[in-house]
Amino acid sequence: MQKQVSLAELASVDIQKFGKEELMDAGQLCLDPKVPQASRADWLLNAVGNPYCFRVGELGVKLEFVDDGPSLQDVFLDFLQRKKSGFSSCLHEDHS
Repeated sequence: MQKQVSLAELASVDIQKFGKEELMDAGQLCLDPKVPQASRADWLLNAVGNPYCFRVGELGVKLEFVDDGPSLQDVFLDFLQRKKSGFSSCLHEDHS
């Protein structure tokens, strides 16, 4: 029987406690367009295991979010604007 784990528990995992071979390689993941849209989140959780802690090839990835941070859309737009202007410094920083 598989233990149910909350998203909060998955998010709190320490990626440094895993060897790269223990992390799912999301770069090898093939999304199935036949999966109904309502079931895609469950399908992805089953395929990846932990959506907050995985790898892409040799690179370990740990996703973290803050409640009061900028939206993904704002960060991505900022990234694209910086890329277009040739500025490649750090990601969006709020200096207010």
